Amino acid sequence: MDMLKVIIADDEAPARSKMRRMLGKFDNVEIVAEAEDGIQALDLIQQHNPDVVFLDIEMPGLHGIEVAENVGQMINPPLVVFATAYNEHAIKAFEISAIDYLLKPVSEERLETTIEKLSSFPRKQLVAGQAERIEHLEHDEHFKLPFSNKIPVPTHDRYKLIDYADVVCIEVEERNTILYTTEKAYVLNQPLDYFEKKLPGELFLRVNRSCLVGLQHVKEIVIWFGNRFKIVLDSGKDVVASREKSRILKQVLKF
Repeated sequence: MDMLKVIIADDEAPARSKMRRMLGKFDNVEIVAEAEDGIQALDLIQQHNPDVVFLDIEMPGLHGIEVAENVGQMINPPLVVFATAYNEHAIKAFEISAIDYLLKPVSEERLETTIEKLSSFPRKQLVAGQAERIEHLEHDEHFKLPFSNKIPVPTHDRYKLIDYADVVCIEVEERNTILYTTEKAYVLNQPLDYFEKKLPGELFLRVNRSCLVGLQHVKEIVIWFGNRFKIVLDSGKDVVASREKSRILKQVLKF
């Protein structure tokens, strides 16, 4: 059985440690490097030319999907396995030729299935199975979890899950992305563009370059100068919409 050279990329040290421990039980796996962010992952992949890279999705520097897309441009790219707590990226992952998608917490049995797959089938056969994996995924109950309407917010030792309904707004302040609920504010790892794409348009509207508003928390819309609106939220916070977004609001509200 050929040895598999592996790189682990995850921004959380405990997650890297757990994956290293589980992979260490396989005689045909050699861990050649570990990365704690997306940029470092890409550098290490170029340096070590591994057979397989186990990628987290939400990482600083480069998103795991972005790392995989860059890796796909290499002459001899490694096989990519995602290991993440986020189920919503699975179809995109397989579209860019991921071989497997592991949901955290990853069990040893599930990881064993992945290693067997990587060890038993030729590379061309593994890469050719994307369509079948996507079709299977669309009917897999594991990827229809209730977490699909929650935003995972990192704290010092865990993730707090915030319901979409509790999000008053998400705003960029001094280069930080801040999520506001009626009770508390949280610093997020992702840029505002990420949440504009991720969150449903019927519930959220980006009202200017730096603020995404939860529409169900809009208390008042005040006519403002310069053909704009000031949006007053039920938390007491207010934000001024751009002229373009003010026109959209006027159309939606039909006044």
